Amino acid sequence: MFRRCFFMCLICWWPGRSFGEDIFRETFDRTRPEPVLKHVWGDRPSKTETNKVENRMAHLRLVFPGKVRNRLSYWAYILEDPEPIIPQMETISFRVKTNLPVQIKIGIRPFGFIYHGPSVEASAEWQTVTLENAYTELKNWCAKGRQSARDGYVASVIVAVHDRANARADILVDDVAFTGPPGAKEASRREKFLRATARVRIAAVSLVWDEGARTLENALAALDEAGVLRADIACLPQECVDQPPEPIPGPASNAVARKAAEYRMYVVGNLRERDGDAVYVTSFLCDRGGRIVGKYRKSHRLPYERGFRLGDDLPVFDTDFGAVGMKIGTDHYFPEIDRVLRRRGASLIVWSTLPFPQRDEHLIATVLRGRSMENRVVVAVARYAGRKGYGGYSTRFSWTGSWPIGRAQVFGPDGHTVADSGHRGGVAIGAVPRSQLGGKARDGGYPATGKFAAVVADKPPVPQNRSPGMKRRIKAAVIEREPNLDRLMEKLDVCGRQGCDIVCLWEYVWYHSDAEVEKYKARNRARLARIAAAAKRHRMYIVIAGELERGFNESIVFGRDGREIGRYTKINQTTSKESKYYRAGERVGIFDLDFGRICTKICADVGSHEIDLVAGLNQVDLVCLSTQDSGPYSEYIRLREAHRCIDNGYFLLRAAGGGRETDHRSYIMGPWGMVLAAGQFAANNAPLIVALDLDNRPKYYEWPEKLRDVPNPVRFGIPKSEQEKPAYGRFNHPVPKGDLRAIVLGQRRPELYRPRPSKE
Repeated sequence: MFRRCFFMCLICWWPGRSFGEDIFRETFDRTRPEPVLKHVWGDRPSKTETNKVENRMAHLRLVFPGKVRNRLSYWAYILEDPEPIIPQMETISFRVKTNLPVQIKIGIRPFGFIYHGPSVEASAEWQTVTLENAYTELKNWCAKGRQSARDGYVASVIVAVHDRANARADILVDDVAFTGPPGAKEASRREKFLRATARVRIAAVSLVWDEGARTLENALAALDEAGVLRADIACLPQECVDQPPEPIPGPASNAVARKAAEYRMYVVGNLRERDGDAVYVTSFLCDRGGRIVGKYRKSHRLPYERGFRLGDDLPVFDTDFGAVGMKIGTDHYFPEIDRVLRRRGASLIVWSTLPFPQRDEHLIATVLRGRSMENRVVVAVARYAGRKGYGGYSTRFSWTGSWPIGRAQVFGPDGHTVADSGHRGGVAIGAVPRSQLGGKARDGGYPATGKFAAVVADKPPVPQNRSPGMKRRIKAAVIEREPNLDRLMEKLDVCGRQGCDIVCLWEYVWYHSDAEVEKYKARNRARLARIAAAAKRHRMYIVIAGELERGFNESIVFGRDGREIGRYTKINQTTSKESKYYRAGERVGIFDLDFGRICTKICADVGSHEIDLVAGLNQVDLVCLSTQDSGPYSEYIRLREAHRCIDNGYFLLRAAGGGRETDHRSYIMGPWGMVLAAGQFAANNAPLIVALDLDNRPKYYEWPEKLRDVPNPVRFGIPKSEQEKPAYGRFNHPVPKGDLRAIVLGQRRPELYRPRPSKE
């Protein structure tokens, strides 16, 4: 009887017994691209003998050098489709045979975290390295880094090899697995879908800039509209209520905060703030409960701005969808602000602004799109619109050639427009994928040492000493990809006959291994000698770059006399680190020529916008970019280069060509971000030659002097009978007051770009 009951209980129990379900498993049964494991950190082997799938296992055979630094070498299995961190994730493991101790580590995206799991000793037998209670462990790990696991993904499983000097590693890896209870795989699939489709609704508001329009009532009505549209955050323009300064919190800011609570949304408002005797221009963040949880006081200004003090911080604030940074008005002219906010965790930057004296929509929109793309950040723009519609052209009155151009916009992290109110203003609401936001506030910034230390130096670099008679009108040329040296010399002669002052050449590769460096050294030096002779023959500068003769990637500047002026070693070096010639640059390539200052960059250097910042700080006139760069896609390239030209005030000579997209080409671009000349796709292009006036750059504009004593002249609706008075005549245009970039450089605050002092 007892035996019968026992078996009946066993039968009832067995179907409900959980042995775990695979959320994911890699058994290496299918062909995978090599190498199958990627070195991501730690000691590099002197030789990788094997890194591929063999007999349905990942096989890694490594030889380490006689000197190792970390005694750890990370080799990652990277998931093609990262797994979301969910409560059903119970274990993460892999099986291993190894002659050295190994440890399991977990790469967590998008935070860049690496979780350190258990290890096993060397054994010729199969062992399983397992992270138990995976969800709890990874959730707690994310929390330590002030991130939420609900936004995290397991992107890689890392085989951490405990190496030593002269060690030979022989490691087999199989069954990389994520397991959980029954239903875990479906739970993971569902979570991926929910995360992929989750949206944050961002409402950018454009109010009317006109007499009587900038009222608290109108600002609150715009927030009502944003709330009805189910916004998660609504953003108001600068000084959204035209009133005397008041404390924050105060009557107007509290009214805004009540709207945030009413619609359970975040709101960024902006007012003139009084704090004791001081007045600030302040953006404030209200949370979904109607509490004012953060303030940012405008930290930069241009010379024409008066009547307020500057704040001394670039803070970032946490929300339930990610970290938010704020900018105000002419902060726009300082690209360092955007980058610092990003380094401090911001995934959304809110720009609240008044109209500028000169309202060049091309310059504004190109920079906004370029920076959002460059910094991989969402940008919400709250600007004003004119009462009469587009530009107010239906009346004769015009303050600066038009009323405020408007508009409210939201840009995605690829630089594309997500929402736009148009020039009539209103509420632009963009649904941004939740996955594009996130992050937590932190204290990042630019380091005070290293190759880009000039960004935060107390004193800017010394500008070039230019004599009164210095030649500033030049002819500049670009010769794109031309592998045939004889044809290259012919094209250089064309440039010489046209009277070119400087020619930028392509990025050449004249050898492909250490052995070829020595084998072709004499040949390659002879090639450089021919190019130097062309420089001397035509009394012109020539810049050439690539892997030319010394075993690493560099550029050479030849002078008008054919002699070397100097060389620049590529900072983002693409020469293999395993090469005995490997060398990476430690300084930005800046050279003074007889017509101005130039900077040279090469190919992958485009990945470091700090090079351009340093060039801008040095007031470089011309950047020579020799490149085989053809990605990620042509629109990205043009937008990247255009906003950098505008932000840093230089002309660009881009020598490229050979890309497969029709718009991958060479061009010459001005400091307005406009292409002045370009080559054709897949054609044997003649040299691009353009006459450049190096002093013809974007100007800094101010209100006319006769309007200095008129408070906020754009604000007033002027009766027709008064429109011809001098103070408000339609002929009163903004006045150029100097070079914009030079003025901006004088208003920088490098102390704010350094990492914030930790509060802990």
